[in-house]
Amino acid sequence: MNTIQVALGRRSYSIRVGNGLLGETGALLNELELAKSIIVISSKAILSLHGERLLRSLRRAGLDAQLVLVPEGEKHKTLATVEGIYRSLARRRASRKTLVIAFGGGVIGDMAGFAAASYLRGLPYVQVPTTLLAQIDSAIGGKTGVNLPSGKNLVGAFYQPRAVIVDPLLLSTLAPRELRSGLYEAVKYGVIRSAELLDLVERKHAHFPQRDKRALEQMIVECVRIKAEIVSQDERESELRMVLNYGHTLGHALEAATRYQRFTHGEAIGHGMIMANQLATEFNRLDPLDAARIDAAIRAVGTLPQPRGLRSSQVIRHMLSDKKFVDDRFRFVLPRRVGQVDIVTDVPVLAVQRLLRSYLHAES
Repeated sequence: MNTIQVALGRRSYSIRVGNGLLGETGALLNELELAKSIIVISSKAILSLHGERLLRSLRRAGLDAQLVLVPEGEKHKTLATVEGIYRSLARRRASRKTLVIAFGGGVIGDMAGFAAASYLRGLPYVQVPTTLLAQIDSAIGGKTGVNLPSGKNLVGAFYQPRAVIVDPLLLSTLAPRELRSGLYEAVKYGVIRSAELLDLVERKHAHFPQRDKRALEQMIVECVRIKAEIVSQDERESELRMVLNYGHTLGHALEAATRYQRFTHGEAIGHGMIMANQLATEFNRLDPLDAARIDAAIRAVGTLPQPRGLRSSQVIRHMLSDKKFVDDRFRFVLPRRVGQVDIVTDVPVLAVQRLLRSYLHAES
């Protein structure tokens, strides 16, 4: 088992990563002395695959768990779904001593975390992520929230979990498309911080999740280390943490413009990274050879769904509602080289419009 610390003073917590760790969840929670009363927020599909192992682990540790079921999918990441969680917490008489376990992918983790942050003004919660995307990214760092029709993650809170428990073996039941969604984010981590990590993804991604469990765990640990280090230095995204948004300025807008129904999150970020690379080369910030390598790594993960029928005006409209649009300029994370990115705060709207028109036409 690997243990990575998110160092945030009194709000510090550990991320445990290890094959088979789901069966140790109850023992780990007892170690942390968090609560005896637990509410697990998950979905029918996840519980049918992995629920019995989690619940058996909790029972062995003498922990009482109740279940709250929520729908899966980005289109359900709404205030209406969170209100349903509130009602379920009330029916189950949740108190501030009740521990919430977010057991699922990024959507469930974001919603369960936001519900925990806001119900009774704060319940302790733990992330037990079941997708690669959640294990290496969304379950770590305390970003919780929901989408609005006008944009992604516009309502939410920074609220840190008490622990994150990552079992890579859960990925053996993950749909191939969802696995690829997480791999695009792993590429992101390599580009922003680690050429060695990008090399690992390039060489080994086709062997995941079954043929090389050791390399998969290694990749997850390296991504988690990068995320934990960045969050420890900049919890609330005042500057450094913005580097994690590489590919997200345009990726989030693609998701919103297609009503979260055409792309997985990782696929949208894949498109966003390729477009960010084009901007970086246009501004002479990135060598075209490095851009070509990154683009090839993204496309090698899998075929990205094409943005057919999308107009640049649709995407721009959602970008204007994004937190990254400041003083009539876009803020982008652009690569300098593999392993290093810059936060560029003055990208003109016209340059983004020109890029989108060219990209959407070429990819359709």
